Amino acid sequence: MQILAGVGAAAAGGVAGYFGGGFDGAVKFSGIDKITFPADTKSTLVATLSSARIYPAGMANSGTAGYFGGGFDSARISGIDKITFPADTKSTLVATLTSARYGSGGMANSGTAGYFGGGELSGGLSGIDKITFSADTKSTLAATLTSARYDLAVWLTLARLAISVADLTPQTFQVSTR
Repeated sequence: MQILAGVGAAAAGGVAGYFGGGFDGAVKFSGIDKITFPADTKSTLVATLSSARIYPAGMANSGTAGYFGGGFDSARISGIDKITFPADTKSTLVATLTSARYGSGGMANSGTAGYFGGGELSGGLSGIDKITFSADTKSTLAATLTSARYDLAVWLTLARLAISVADLTPQTFQVSTR
């Protein structure tokens, strides 16, 4: 099972997990820590997020790249940073979230697309933005979360059944036979 968490921004990449941004009670961070599996060793990337921020969402196209979307620095953020594996280099997508937000949940159908759902923008959001991995383009789904909310937790199994813990609404993705 791959764990992809929204608050705290964790993104898994097959052989490693990445934590980006955060807050220690006094300072917001732009740094990205990498946990390499199975040794569970930690390193800090030279690449950093575009700005120091709290509450970004994270997701990954396993083995290819991880994405950190949204967050809050001195204002809500709509940008999406991409960390390309295995070089761990950062780029910022031209595509942005539909609205600047923090506290979204992130998950991915690896090899196809990633999703940022919900978030905070003067109250909760129910919309879901889709990032198509092949071109890093964004579309907004017609489907929405059951209710507007933020600080979501999400998880994804290898069978591609994703369930938002806050929503408990299952969505099934087609399994690739690569």
